[in-house]
Amino acid sequence: MTNKNVAGDELSIDESCHHGTQGSYQENKKKILDGLSRVEGQVRGIQRMVDEERYCVDVMNQIAASRMALARLAMLILEDHTKGCVSRAIVQEESAESTIEELVDVIKKLL
Repeated sequence: MTNKNVAGDELSIDESCHHGTQGSYQENKKKILDGLSRVEGQVRGIQRMVDEERYCVDVMNQIAASRMALARLAMLILEDHTKGCVSRAIVQEESAESTIEELVDVIKKLL
């Protein structure tokens, strides 16, 4: 079954992405995984800095950089989720309200 979203793009209603099923970020999966690998490396670098007793401000700057990298990845996933999962839920109407509540809750956690 297909339907069209507000922009006129075709949506497959069969493509569920609610609670434990496939997400809407497949198109950006490689970019997300690459970004997570970079953040993982940054965190290991921060651990090394602390172990080497590096200057506090340098450590905090690296922590800030890691947080920003994670925030960018979260926004990428949030955008994909809104354009995919949330859009499909609105088309289906029956799960629109709970999906929008879920979206608002996750945005609150990100802020």
